Amino acid sequence: MRPLALNLLTLSATLVVLGVLTLPAMGVIDSEPRGAHRAAYRAPSAERLVGVTVDPWHLDEWSRAVGAQPALLAKFEAFARRRPLGPYLKEAERRGVRGVVISWEPWAPVPAARGRTAQFRPQRGYRNVDIARGRQDAYIKRFARAIARFDGVVYLRYAHEMNGIWYPWTHDSRGYRQAWRHVVRLVRRSGADNARFVWSTNPNLYQSPRNWERRMRRFWPGARWVDYLGSTTIDFGGRKDYPVARFEPRLRALHALFGKPVMITEANTDYAGRVPWLRDFRRLLTRAPWIRAVVWSQLPSRGRAQMPDAGNLDWDVQHDPPAAAVLHQIIRDGAGRHDAARPPPRGHPGGAR
Repeated sequence: MRPLALNLLTLSATLVVLGVLTLPAMGVIDSEPRGAHRAAYRAPSAERLVGVTVDPWHLDEWSRAVGAQPALLAKFEAFARRRPLGPYLKEAERRGVRGVVISWEPWAPVPAARGRTAQFRPQRGYRNVDIARGRQDAYIKRFARAIARFDGVVYLRYAHEMNGIWYPWTHDSRGYRQAWRHVVRLVRRSGADNARFVWSTNPNLYQSPRNWERRMRRFWPGARWVDYLGSTTIDFGGRKDYPVARFEPRLRALHALFGKPVMITEANTDYAGRVPWLRDFRRLLTRAPWIRAVVWSQLPSRGRAQMPDAGNLDWDVQHDPPAAAVLHQIIRDGAGRHDAARPPPRGHPGGAR
């Protein structure tokens, strides 16, 4: 579920395991020459990248606490806020980070306290039909041009968790597919060859596998429009106390159904069982090489705000050495697979189209 607000003081993590690129020196390799008006596309040089949802101005303190610098930074960005992306990307570059994951939300955010019904209501100007007909084209082009100037790769997680029932873009699956293709087409035509598109689902563990698959397929825009598959993986505690084993079948099915590498776009767990959960999570990553990324997210969760019986998701890995030690190992696991001399093969999301 989406974070409510970015806490610039504590800024706990969203550990992105997008194939693990651990240190700036292990970053990325050029696979095409720099253009006159955009950054060169830079391909991943490792099988799995690791990152965190923290703003780049606080990256050093997070890295010191965990004992390793992530390869990726992640953030949420709503269309209605119209915030310039350039300063964030420039600071990421300055810190040696060459990969950014953006959860790009076509709406004006609704306070979680107003409840799921208010949050689910369609918003004129941001509906799928509005996006597909060009209502947001000027903003999308401006955003894409900022991406094109970034010396690295930006992974766009557009309109995520579309197979749920808590965001306004989930009302119309046909319109969603049209909007998705329009956004991808517009970003590519704006010169952002370094953008990659993450079609990010929710595991919906409250549904049967068959119903989950049936609903999810309605929103699939087609393989040519998607680079990565995404999935949220949060153990909320309480009624939704989900061990890692509950998520694994959905992750494997997602990969098998659509044939793309998987990125865990949000991962977090209840404080009570955090260390065993993280150890199980690490074991899952070890046996699932097709999971190329993970986002460890400890930002305030909309889902948590609407679940009074949920556990404690507000703990901070920066102040929890046992949990930090496991995240450190996850980052290092990926670094051990590093091979900077080998470019990604054609057809890999990091390779040529």
